[in-house]
Amino acid sequence: MTSELLSNATGLMLLAMPVTMLAFSLPSARTGVDAALIYRRRVASATLIAFALALASVLMYASGSRSDVFMPAIPLPGLNGSIDLHVSIAVNGMTLLLAALVSFVLMIIARFSIQYLDGDPQQARFFRLLGFTGGWFLLVVIAGNMALFTIAILITGFTLHRLLGFYSERPRAIMVTHKKSIFSRTADALLIIATVLIGLEVGSLEFSAITAFVQSHEQLPLQLHIAAWLIVLAAILKSAQFPFHGWLIQVMEAPTPVSALMHAGIVYSGAIIVLRTSNLLVADGYALALLAVVGLTTLVIASLVMLTQSAIKSSLAWSTAAQLGFMLLELGLGLFALGLLHLVGHSLYKAHAFLSSGGIADQLRQPKIFKYRPVSLAAWMITFLGSLSIVLALVIGMGLRLQDEPTLLALVVIIALATAQLVLKVLSYGTVGEVVTAIFTATAMSAIYFVLHGLFMHGFAQELAPLPSKVSLLNWGLIVLTIAGFVAVAWLQGPGRERMARSSQTALFIHLYNGLYVDRWVERLSYRLWPEKVGRMTRMPDSELTRKSRCTNDAQV
Repeated sequence: MTSELLSNATGLMLLAMPVTMLAFSLPSARTGVDAALIYRRRVASATLIAFALALASVLMYASGSRSDVFMPAIPLPGLNGSIDLHVSIAVNGMTLLLAALVSFVLMIIARFSIQYLDGDPQQARFFRLLGFTGGWFLLVVIAGNMALFTIAILITGFTLHRLLGFYSERPRAIMVTHKKSIFSRTADALLIIATVLIGLEVGSLEFSAITAFVQSHEQLPLQLHIAAWLIVLAAILKSAQFPFHGWLIQVMEAPTPVSALMHAGIVYSGAIIVLRTSNLLVADGYALALLAVVGLTTLVIASLVMLTQSAIKSSLAWSTAAQLGFMLLELGLGLFALGLLHLVGHSLYKAHAFLSSGGIADQLRQPKIFKYRPVSLAAWMITFLGSLSIVLALVIGMGLRLQDEPTLLALVVIIALATAQLVLKVLSYGTVGEVVTAIFTATAMSAIYFVLHGLFMHGFAQELAPLPSKVSLLNWGLIVLTIAGFVAVAWLQGPGRERMARSSQTALFIHLYNGLYVDRWVERLSYRLWPEKVGRMTRMPDSELTRKSRCTNDAQV
């Protein structure tokens, strides 16, 4: 079989994934319990088929298929036929990885939802919406051009909106999903404008054509500079970055599987479009700096706020905001392979965290058998410097050269702080043996991390922009700011908090618990721009209200 035939076969199998999900989610003539059972079986089977197709596509790709696959073109109106919309599938390593990841998460969520929604009178509608949302998002991750990506993410937003407002009788659910829609529709509009600008300038909407155009021009045209900024702004909104993060924290009225789907998949659409257009964003330069600053700001604030939350799902939501900020910070620094690795790891972790959130309360009720010991400033410094030495030794041993890739300096400090935090946690209550075990565990985790980093750097080199060998003064400033931000967070989570006055601790806790009140101002502004008539959506007809009131009175009697 020739390479072209292999590529076509791989592309068709990838396209069959969303098509299967959408086809199996089509309305059925049956109603009631029969409809619920049909949709449960359909959607669960569709996710299993999609995952099997993803694994088969990986095997086909490993056999040598590398080129994108183009389906029949659809002429776009108003562009004089100069640009056509190809239903193109990007057959590359990143597509295969994301397709396998998303289909696997969908399969787990669908199986979990069968038991979770069992007995719910609206479960047929839930599974139908789950299938449609999953199908359109699969099309997002395999899309080979900007237009198809934008159309798919736009429709995904509408179906996700229905899932997030699944219990439409709850006014809070309606208000929060409405606020999410404001930011999501704004991001969609930005992507549409960016798509048009790119198409008019490049003459094609294919991601591969955009990369080739950028690499063949030393200076970007003004239209592409504008498009780069629009893509970054859309990524910030799609990723719920500060100060547009409130809806991600508050939209917890939906069933837990919906939270898992959003936090483990759809919320990464901003990072995916940045990865797809990485060469364009690197050529612009300054848009990535904005992405890094916003990501770092979100990371620092969300990391601290997360520790103050008492509700389990709220804490997980703030954790997602922090990790998304970290991911966009990596992308803003040009660490695209690292951002992709982060996306995969956090998606799997967050899906498990939400689906198992019901058992966290039982874990918290278990008696604590250890006594906390405060960590001194000297111990904190020694642990951090020791971790930094170990991480530097691993970097040198693996052949990584910081002088060739200066951006990795921030990564080294971040990993050193993470390993130090792990050791310090055990140091605060563990025995000597447990501390030694923690040190070896942290060292092994750091080594695995760098191995995966090297694999992703090598495996996705053709799809992602390379690390810059020369760092500008602006990027040096971002690196220093990143290091300072992580050190500040680690300090406040450790000895800094213990050395703070009690009144200052209380005041800081209250302000952080309320998210620094920023979202309240954003919420007021968003509702003023686009008000939502909650009463109209939740108010029952007079006859229905009278009937329910009569039933309530009869029950009381």
